Amino acid sequence: MSGFTMRGTLDVGAARSPDGVALTFGEQQITYRELGTRIDQVAAGLAVLDFQRGDTVMVVLPNCVEYVELFYAIATLGGVIVPVNYLLSAEEVRHIRDDSEAGWIVVDASMTDRLAGIEQAELSRMRVFTRGAAQPGSGHQDYEVLRGAGTLEHRPLIALDEVLLLQYTSGTTGLAKAAVHTHNSLMWNMVQQVVDFSLTESDSYLCVPALCWAAGFHDFTLPLLWTGGRVSLMPSRSFDPAAFCDLLVRHQVTIVVLVPSVLRMVLRSGLVSPAACGTIRLLMSGGELLPVELIEEFEAALPGCRVSQCYGMTEGPMIMTFLDQANAVRKRGSAGRAMSMTTIQIRRPDGTTADVGEIGEIVVQSPGSMIGYHRSEVQTAQTLHEGWMHTGDNGSLDAEGYLYVAGRAKDMMISGGLNVYPAEIERVLLTHPAVREVAVVGVPDERFGEVGRAHVVLTPGQNATAADLEDHVRQSLAGYKVPRVWAIGPEPLPRTTSGKVQKSTLRSIPATEGTSHVEL
Repeated sequence: MSGFTMRGTLDVGAARSPDGVALTFGEQQITYRELGTRIDQVAAGLAVLDFQRGDTVMVVLPNCVEYVELFYAIATLGGVIVPVNYLLSAEEVRHIRDDSEAGWIVVDASMTDRLAGIEQAELSRMRVFTRGAAQPGSGHQDYEVLRGAGTLEHRPLIALDEVLLLQYTSGTTGLAKAAVHTHNSLMWNMVQQVVDFSLTESDSYLCVPALCWAAGFHDFTLPLLWTGGRVSLMPSRSFDPAAFCDLLVRHQVTIVVLVPSVLRMVLRSGLVSPAACGTIRLLMSGGELLPVELIEEFEAALPGCRVSQCYGMTEGPMIMTFLDQANAVRKRGSAGRAMSMTTIQIRRPDGTTADVGEIGEIVVQSPGSMIGYHRSEVQTAQTLHEGWMHTGDNGSLDAEGYLYVAGRAKDMMISGGLNVYPAEIERVLLTHPAVREVAVVGVPDERFGEVGRAHVVLTPGQNATAADLEDHVRQSLAGYKVPRVWAIGPEPLPRTTSGKVQKSTLRSIPATEGTSHVEL
């Protein structure tokens, strides 16, 4: 199949706007011409140090210009990049190093403690580069030495099916595993975003997610650099709504991605106004259910802005479905329809196609899907077969093809012999004005075998009892779906480093005096 390598896509953007600004971070403004030079310098430095096609580079960096140039330099040489979440523990980083068998590491000077889990003997055999001042005696080389070899004179010819990315999952159910992506699969991720979101060189994207996450590089950053648009990076930590709004104005931002918790933070800051945010044409949100009232609140503060809910995953296209503004209220609770390069089906356990409205497993067919899990033939065979990727998520499609996610298959409860899907309950609870966050898990029950326990975080200044919330759920769902146990309080839900709710942690929490049991 013909197409572009990742470096090839950047060349297209550079041809469109050679002297246009490609990347900004803080006070740095890098044109496409300058970015290309920086990439070639880093690639040349790696090549001089005997970097070989297929070599694997583990990257532990916050958002920065160096992260982007390193990604493209590795892609230019036919290498493999392993983004590492800088919030992980040293032991988790050691697992990723061992599993990926990376021989190269680039780490920020402020994050070298993340390498403490790797044995010193192993580190001494690796090439380790530090962005910033390296600790004396560490044996690390300064990242800037990679620029000392001049520029790259000859680019190797890279095939589209060569592996470029090992993107590790958040590991909510055990050790993290890596989704393997090629130049080709990443290109198709980009293609459908360019087409479906009408991306052009006039667009300016503010990248809030960390580049180490799947959403960081692959939601809009790479596609915009293909079209010749501008990408502005926000610092990775300590999100500041005032700094965010300042960047919106300074860079005339047209596109932004905010998870619901950050969107809520921006709204509560009181800074959202046409003057501060009026250039935004598309606000994308995902990662968890997006309450309709949050959409309505944002659009009331910023009329004309298109808010789009999406559904995607590390293993498949990073954006598989999206719900546009025109249908946000009419299709409340939906994750939208499939992207243009993606096909969605719902399958029963026997593999047959589910009826409209029937809950089953979400399966996906797309050239943007991973080619498998790294070093895991068994898990790959369980996930990819007959051309379809089995997501492990449950959901349903309505008559118009809109997807309603019902949660992870493993999260499904069987209560009194009936299937209960937590995401369905969570979606209803999030429509209650007093509910800020919610997660429903199954807990053992003598009578029913398993019942739902709803962990609810209330909005500051709002009150709701278990009985109030029970009545609210009962108005929309069958009685057997109503949680029988409620844990209501002000503490935020536990989350993984990538922001997903840790339901395994919630299941392990014993009943407390603050837990209400509801008899139905």
